[in-house]
Amino acid sequence: MVGQQHVVRTLSNAITQDKVHHAYLFVGSRGTGKTSMAKILAASLNCANGGPTLTPCGTCESCRTIAAGNSVDVIEMDAASNRSVDDIRELRDRVAYAPTAGSWKVYILDEAHMLTKEAWNAFLKTLEEPPPNTVFILATTEAHKVMPTIADRCQRFDFQRPSIEQLSEVLRRVSEAEQITIEGPAISMISRSASGSFRDALGTLDQLVSFSGSEISLDSVLEVLGAADSDLLFGVVDKVIEGDTAGVLGLVEQVARSGRDPARFARDLLGHLRVLLVTRTTGEIPEAFAVTASDPDRLVRQAKAIGPANLIRTIDELADALRLIRDGDEARLAVEVALLKAARPDFDPSSEGLARRLERLEQGVPPEPPTPPAATAGEDSRPPGEPSPEPGHAPDIESAPVQDAPAADGPEPFDLDRLQQVWPAVLDSLGAAVSGMVASYFDGTRPVGLDESKLTVGFPADAGFNRRNAERTECRQQMADAVQSVTGDRYAIEYTSLESGVPAPEPESEVMDEQDFVARVKSDFNAEEVI
Repeated sequence: MVGQQHVVRTLSNAITQDKVHHAYLFVGSRGTGKTSMAKILAASLNCANGGPTLTPCGTCESCRTIAAGNSVDVIEMDAASNRSVDDIRELRDRVAYAPTAGSWKVYILDEAHMLTKEAWNAFLKTLEEPPPNTVFILATTEAHKVMPTIADRCQRFDFQRPSIEQLSEVLRRVSEAEQITIEGPAISMISRSASGSFRDALGTLDQLVSFSGSEISLDSVLEVLGAADSDLLFGVVDKVIEGDTAGVLGLVEQVARSGRDPARFARDLLGHLRVLLVTRTTGEIPEAFAVTASDPDRLVRQAKAIGPANLIRTIDELADALRLIRDGDEARLAVEVALLKAARPDFDPSSEGLARRLERLEQGVPPEPPTPPAATAGEDSRPPGEPSPEPGHAPDIESAPVQDAPAADGPEPFDLDRLQQVWPAVLDSLGAAVSGMVASYFDGTRPVGLDESKLTVGFPADAGFNRRNAERTECRQQMADAVQSVTGDRYAIEYTSLESGVPAPEPESEVMDEQDFVARVKSDFNAEEVI
């Protein structure tokens, strides 16, 4: 039995000390070995060669019939389809008979939580006072649905989900026993796709044997599972780090053309990002991940290259995309949008996107510059009057005038449309830097004019109170700071009405100071000052 050492040790001691309990409750997710453990316990108790024993032979009549599921002394019952009072009464009548071939009668009740309340009540008396040498094993994935009066009379064992390393160990062992040749990366891919289920891992291996025979390659696994290989996962994360949006879309296109499920690709990518997260945090690849790390050095380099905010945000975006897919959104589009927002923070106007942009600037990663138009083939870009070089002769570089070097790539300039897109981030920055009250003065506003030195902000017609407070010199200064934190440029702030589209006259009433503001609040809201 691979894994579940706490269960193995306790049951082994119970057999050795002749203290086998009459009822056990095995709890765990699907495919974690609950039924297999129950059959191993039954074989240990009933083996003809020295049972009860910790090493059942597996060859005697009792061991073989238990493994095949047709032993008269080991009764398996599916509670999902045998859940009524009559079914339990029939089981209760059978309990009275002594073991036939072996020394113990073992009742394995799978999906025990599916029994009705009436069936549990009919079963309770038998569970309390079973005949000698009788063991009940209740297996369930939802222990909270088992009646407390039943659970209290059982010894409970919680089965843990196997690690990728444990799944790989089982696959290697089965492959050797069945003379199956399988590549190491293929085993890693099967283990990762099994999601902590021995049953799913072995089922996939059986499917692959039917597909490709006794020699299984990584390509066969990818074709059957539709999973993403490590090179593709590394490549997508590299493009996100570089901010290469075209590269990201190209790799998603590659996934789609291969016939793979975009949602499955997103889940595989999430798993890869989790490995990067743990590796970046701990500084080394944990042993649990070593089995899937086909290129450990590349994994460590990529974990160091991706910033923490970028990594966490990419994980969040993919998780959100998977939720949208479950709700019915188109899978490929959801994955593309998630990866584009991860690669280009300026596509995300939220405060999280602003944090990502600041992190990239701190790391010295410039925003993606606009792509210049390509020069026409054969077009001469020399200044007018400059002679063309003779064919086959290099131009005279020393005699050419020295020209200023082109300016370094800078951030993409903000126009009015782009500023309107990131306006929520500007208000978030204002609230974070100053206060939520100051940010609330700009509720319902939006940029309506932008030139090289001036930004005009439009206020709703009914926002006179907010606008009067926004007119204060310090408030204009705070807004200019917030705009600069997002755009990188400094603008003079002016206000207008959204309805007229032209600058409105200065408010007639005088801007309230703090004392007037408090008095106004007390009057309008019938409030009193307590501090």
